[in-house]
Amino acid sequence: MEQEKVAISGMKCNGCADKVKNAFEQLAGVSDVQVSLADKQASFVGKASLAELNATLAETHYQVEKIID
Repeated sequence: MEQEKVAISGMKCNGCADKVKNAFEQLAGVSDVQVSLADKQASFVGKASLAELNATLAETHYQVEKIID
């Protein structure tokens, strides 16, 4: 499986990072989710599109800005 890294906007505290982590962990085919508040990024093993990631965060105040190569 591939490791993906994404840039996330809107995170301001550890609670924010936890919400993003919990949301991404609910995605089918995604595992080993790590969220860095300092870097405003999340990484995970698996494959998910930008649309899938943002749909997962739809009820939060956070948004995936881009997938980082």
